[in-house]
Amino acid sequence: MGYALNPDTLLTRVCIHQPDFAPYLGFFQRLLLVDHFILLDDVQFIRRGWQHRDQIKSKQGPVWLTLSLAKGEYEQRINEVRLADDPKWIDDNLNLLRECYRHSACFEEIFPLVEEIYRAGYSRLIDFNRAILDLAFTYFQISLPVTLASDYAITTASSARLVDLVLKISASQYISGTGARDYLDEQLFSAAGIAVQWQQFSHPVYPQLHEEFTPMLSCLDVLFNCGKASADVLRSTLK
Repeated sequence: MGYALNPDTLLTRVCIHQPDFAPYLGFFQRLLLVDHFILLDDVQFIRRGWQHRDQIKSKQGPVWLTLSLAKGEYEQRINEVRLADDPKWIDDNLNLLRECYRHSACFEEIFPLVEEIYRAGYSRLIDFNRAILDLAFTYFQISLPVTLASDYAITTASSARLVDLVLKISASQYISGTGARDYLDEQLFSAAGIAVQWQQFSHPVYPQLHEEFTPMLSCLDVLFNCGKASADVLRSTLK
């Protein structure tokens, strides 16, 4: 991932989000609504968060697919977190994906691409996650400028930090997921001349293994089941 930011392009809509691991479809729908995406890579890593894990679907139902991390300081920034150097967790993850999706319609197409990322030798969590996002961007047919929050040297925190990042790229609209309603200070955005728009997302139903449809899974579930049709599945959420 990483697209050159053209200074002559007028940016109006921006999304800012932490670099989660193989996030669910709602994450990517928001990117269809914006002109620029900032990865919030320099905030504290949350050990029970979504930066190193998400759910996939097994015969028994949803299970966690979790990346193994090296031991580090408790208060690490996301861009400081490193992956464990023991290759066993890589084999374990790939075996779990193989077990869950070997009968999926697009397994033969998707699994080698995912395995290539797992075996590429990434040492930092953020680099691994960006590679997975790149893969998802390809299949969801998403192309937009992507930058890192750490590139802007912003020192404020919380909502003020988001406002400053939006202003750094001269955007006028901030697109947010509804999960931020409890903590986002809309008055700060309004005072800075930035309009906050809340995402509206209804999860689509697509062909899926293992009986009754399960929503809110990792994007890997969509890719394995739908392959090149994944872009159509995602864009159906805009109708």
